[in-house]
Amino acid sequence: MKPTKLWTTLLLALSLTGGLAIVRDLAHTTPVVAGTAEVATSKRVYAKANPAVVMIRGNGAIGSGFIISSDGYIITNAHVAKDQPTVMTVMMADGKTEMPADVVGFGMDGLDLALLKISRPGKYPTVQLAKSKSIGVGDSVYAIGTPLEERNQNTFTNGMVSAFRADGQIIQHNAAISQGNSGGPLLNDKGEVVGVNTWGAVSQVVDAEGNQVAKGTGNIGINYAIGTDLVRQFLLDARQRRISATATI
Repeated sequence: MKPTKLWTTLLLALSLTGGLAIVRDLAHTTPVVAGTAEVATSKRVYAKANPAVVMIRGNGAIGSGFIISSDGYIITNAHVAKDQPTVMTVMMADGKTEMPADVVGFGMDGLDLALLKISRPGKYPTVQLAKSKSIGVGDSVYAIGTPLEERNQNTFTNGMVSAFRADGQIIQHNAAISQGNSGGPLLNDKGEVVGVNTWGAVSQVVDAEGNQVAKGTGNIGINYAIGTDLVRQFLLDARQRRISATATI
């Protein structure tokens, strides 16, 4: 194959100036560009979705949720609202504005979803549900929520889809989440919700004989989110009043 002008120039440069240094510089250029693109995507996702993510406070517990309609309906996990008052408190993304929210209802047949409604009339920021099956294994995902303590409100993490479980209805991913992230959104690179973060595996503390004596608090990268197909069906059921007044989990 006849060398192009570009390759001829490059080969000449390599022979005159020491090829190793130039190859090293060229190799280092690409990751910087890729890293910059990833950072830009993360910033865009956070800016788009974060205003619609709320912290939910009950009696001695916190969770997360996200607003899916401008009149203030919120999706969260059933276990966040289970055994809580019928009116819970939500903290908006600014970390200052608190509002009461009524517990509207829960998923049927053990579905770990709940619907809340901000009591005060207003026009609230929202986040959209992504199209069904719009992500695959290896795709980037992002999580926003309140892990562990209130001071960690609207923490942003990222990872990728690791697998699909339960016939594709549950998304396994490795974006770091902890207790308190429950009910928060799992997002795609467009800032759309692809799942509702529900639980994550934690490390176990064992004694010298291998018996579990405690659970760690650190995330080990095995996390699960309820996919949007189940979320959409839940919202349809809610509109048709086919939801439970109490948690069924």
